[in-house]
Amino acid sequence: MSFKVVVDSSSDIPLDKATNSGITTVPMPVTIDGEIFLEGINLQANDFYSKFETFKELPKTSQPNPNTLLETYEKILSEGHEVVAIHLSSGLSSTLSTARMIREMTSAPERVHVIDSLGASFGYGLLALFAQNVLQFASSWEEAEKTILEYRKNMRYVFTIDNLEYLVKGGRVSRPAGFIGGLLDVKPILHFTSEGKIEPFAKVRTRRAAIRKLVEIMADDLENMENLHQQVIGISHSTCFSDAQILAEEIRQRFQVKDIWISEIGCVVGSHTGPGTLALFYPTSK
Repeated sequence: MSFKVVVDSSSDIPLDKATNSGITTVPMPVTIDGEIFLEGINLQANDFYSKFETFKELPKTSQPNPNTLLETYEKILSEGHEVVAIHLSSGLSSTLSTARMIREMTSAPERVHVIDSLGASFGYGLLALFAQNVLQFASSWEEAEKTILEYRKNMRYVFTIDNLEYLVKGGRVSRPAGFIGGLLDVKPILHFTSEGKIEPFAKVRTRRAAIRKLVEIMADDLENMENLHQQVIGISHSTCFSDAQILAEEIRQRFQVKDIWISEIGCVVGSHTGPGTLALFYPTSK
């Protein structure tokens, strides 16, 4: 018995890590000024962010093409593997419900397992990488699923953005929260709830204070954590790599962790958060 993990491109897994892990990434569409692009195919993050301020309207995103999902699942099944499809949080997208519908259309629905990541960007990517590793040694799906869901439950997503305008316009955060953020000219800190939705968590005055706050939140979460030295921490950014490096260095100075992986926020997630987003992801227990 063997398994293959499938994700959508909102996972923001660096290409080399996805390739080396054997993870299949399905592209998600991004509509820019009426033209549809596929993330990672004919739309790359560098071009996307360099032109972001020139877009006539905020880019729109949608779920992966259902036919692409079906073809991807069927290819893996035909190779003799079981599919483990981990998709963007159901609190943000209808991708999960589509994936469940597509599962029933495959030649072997019982060999297609669909998981709600309850997250986005590289936090979701870390979950997928963890799942792929677990599945290499699992004796059954039931055994692997329990471990994967436990990791998902303990996954923490906290991030800061330059302003709430894009999240508010995209409907990912409530207008009152966006109004308060703009009125006070603050640097908001947000997080994912256990239901995979985005909520404001705190607010600070400066970018430097926002970075410190992310580290403080992590310290509070991991104060009594065992085996911290075995953990991989994820950081994602959109056009602020230097801030990501500063955050990584502050974490290294304060904690003994196994590694810190930095990922660029892709076009799908970036359509809703905009440039200048800095995110931190970590499991709160082994």
